[in-house]
Amino acid sequence: MRLFVAVFGISLLAAAQESTRDQRAIEQAQQTPVSMLEAGLPNQPLGQWLRDAVGPSAKITWEVNDCGEQTGNPDLDRGRDFPLCVEGVAKLTDGRLVSVSVAMGTFQKGISGTPSLWSIAILMGDRYESVRMLRDLPARIKGPV
Repeated sequence: MRLFVAVFGISLLAAAQESTRDQRAIEQAQQTPVSMLEAGLPNQPLGQWLRDAVGPSAKITWEVNDCGEQTGNPDLDRGRDFPLCVEGVAKLTDGRLVSVSVAMGTFQKGISGTPSLWSIAILMGDRYESVRMLRDLPARIKGPV
């Protein structure tokens, strides 16, 4: 019984540390000035910039993930230090999803280094449109569906 309690306690501690790390990464990404992610953009926090880009009626959720880098094959993924991305996903009223991912470090090293833009995309059903520059996103959102 003591072993179970010890293992359970360690699992809870690890989950709490991961949750704290994830929350810290999300907060830091949201506060990262978009001017740091792309030259020529304003000194405005990413969270506010994305809200302005997608409009007030869009619902934005934030999550920490591996930037889509895992292969799904344990033999290939074992021992790799995956990038740690914070992804903001906005659901627009027309059903499209807008995704902005920022690399914040790695899963083994934690939050480290300078945040960098990882990817930008607009999704509608099975259509996927990659957007190269943050500055292009507002116009692409307003464009045809």
